[in-house]
Amino acid sequence: MQYVYVGRNELVALIVGLVTGTLYSWLNLPIPAPNVLGGIFAIIFTYLGYLIVNAWRRSVTFGRPPSGGASGAGSSYPARSAGRS
Repeated sequence: MQYVYVGRNELVALIVGLVTGTLYSWLNLPIPAPNVLGGIFAIIFTYLGYLIVNAWRRSVTFGRPPSGGASGAGSSYPARSAGRS
């Protein structure tokens, strides 16, 4: 099961994107992204379509993952070991 929620990584990505866009604009450089609204919508709606299909299949859920100590079978994060070698 995958969980979709807005957390620290998404907020950092938002800030980095705003700083990068401002810097590219200030230096009159072409942005490393689609510079037309249609291209941006294509990226956004491709991701939304992915989420909708996986929500329909019940393989993705929206919200914060449960606060269990162990990582689940479908977790994309590796389990951390307590000891050092």
